[in-house]
Amino acid sequence: MKRILSILAICLLAALLPAEEILTVAESSNYTKTSLYDDVMDFLYRVQKKSGLVKILPLATSSEGRMVPLVVLSRDPVRCPGDLAVYGKPAVLVMANIHAGEVEGKEASLMLIRDIALGKFANLIATQVLIFIPIFNADGNDKLGHNRRDDGPELAGVRYNGQNLDLNRDYLKLESSEVQALVGLFNSWDPVLTVDMHTTNGSYHREPVTYSTLLNPNSDRALSDFMWQKLFPDVAATLKTVYGYDSVPYGNFRDREFPEKGWESDALEARYGSNYVGLRNRFSILDENYSYADFKTRVLASRSFVTSILEYTAKNIGVMAEMTRSCDRETAARAGGEFILEFRTEKLFDVTVKSYEFVKEEIKPEDRAKYPPWVGDFIMKKTAVLKDYKVPYFSLAVPTRTTPLPAGYVLSPFQHEALANLKRHGIRVERLLEGFTAEAESFFITSLEVDKTLFQGRARNTLKGRYETSTVEIPAGSYYIGLDQPLARLVPVLLEPESVDGLAAWGIFNRVIVQHWSNGLGPYPVRRLARRPAVPMLGE
Repeated sequence: MKRILSILAICLLAALLPAEEILTVAESSNYTKTSLYDDVMDFLYRVQKKSGLVKILPLATSSEGRMVPLVVLSRDPVRCPGDLAVYGKPAVLVMANIHAGEVEGKEASLMLIRDIALGKFANLIATQVLIFIPIFNADGNDKLGHNRRDDGPELAGVRYNGQNLDLNRDYLKLESSEVQALVGLFNSWDPVLTVDMHTTNGSYHREPVTYSTLLNPNSDRALSDFMWQKLFPDVAATLKTVYGYDSVPYGNFRDREFPEKGWESDALEARYGSNYVGLRNRFSILDENYSYADFKTRVLASRSFVTSILEYTAKNIGVMAEMTRSCDRETAARAGGEFILEFRTEKLFDVTVKSYEFVKEEIKPEDRAKYPPWVGDFIMKKTAVLKDYKVPYFSLAVPTRTTPLPAGYVLSPFQHEALANLKRHGIRVERLLEGFTAEAESFFITSLEVDKTLFQGRARNTLKGRYETSTVEIPAGSYYIGLDQPLARLVPVLLEPESVDGLAAWGIFNRVIVQHWSNGLGPYPVRRLARRPAVPMLGE
């Protein structure tokens, strides 16, 4: 009897003791260290053991053999994309560590995964399924070194992945296993909103959180208007009033010597993740946390920012999902229009940037090697004097050169790399079973300029030329890519010869446009058609 009472007493005592606390490396080190890959995986598995709300799935295998984890948080037993339709809940994606030296997003997302899994934010998964990729660049994360010049952990990972690629420049050429898998996730899980967490070390300001959204001019304006006019004002207010953190749209002073001239975001090209997602007719948020703030502030502020976003989507995900479906329908149904090849940035609205007064300081010759070439001969040093600047925010892309859109494009046979790329994006491609004669626009290359320096391991091309309309023979085995599909906004980005992020620019067509044993410029292997071919075709 005494033994039974003793065992009962021990069990009662154990029940009264607090549960084992699961802490991130950042928390347990008092924000002096960041987690290695094994730390992240151990943390996730410990959380999963304590909560039935968590499913850990493999997203990709990195080039160095690490499994990139995909963490699904749901009230319902959602284990695959098809389950979303079963339970009628859209997905929201939060990803971090695409640049593995920018580590506060990783630590913040781990904390948020734990808190949601253990019941702290039950409302966040009432109407939506949350998907987290806390360590997207798993290989770069563990290459620890003095890789950051900011007030963060002494040792952090590197920007590039195991292939020496910047993953935030790979969304169109798709050379990395990580981004290939991520685009596959966009095709299958189809998140309504993607939040991409980064760190910025640009112009000095006092707000620890900055943000932006889809900015490329070929994306749907209604989606970006919703973000700027509805989501961001609400989220910024929550972040300030509930959590106490200031935020401002992402950018830098347009003229560092004269801050009054304006605040600018100039990352408008399709190659960036937030713009790529927009071209897929989905909402995106670029979260850039301010590197001059201390690490603890950055982690907690970014965690609060994402929480504020998810609180907003929990209430509005139905409206946002319907907007994306409407955008898909309108994109597939539109006829004609223009593709914007070149643009300039103009004022979107005014912003107030909480910053400082600055003094100009000439760079001494012996110190010149410490600074990148673009700095020039001087730096602007902040003083202790606080100053707020109400300035125009330059992030609106205004077209300066366009080209008409056709009904669709025809890709010549045997362009295997280009074909594989289009299919990875989820773009509908149809193979022509019969040849035919058609009036088509063919692009004649008049000049090809190859960059003198490599970018992302490639010598990028700039093509110039003109379209000419003529009667041509389109052979069987060619591929038709019509613009009557939801992903039509991506098609000209990839196939227009003068697109700065097209397959031609990335060198995919090099062996065709500069032929063997010749310095002459060959034919561009993509033609434009004014109408859909009236011959049998087979979907690829």
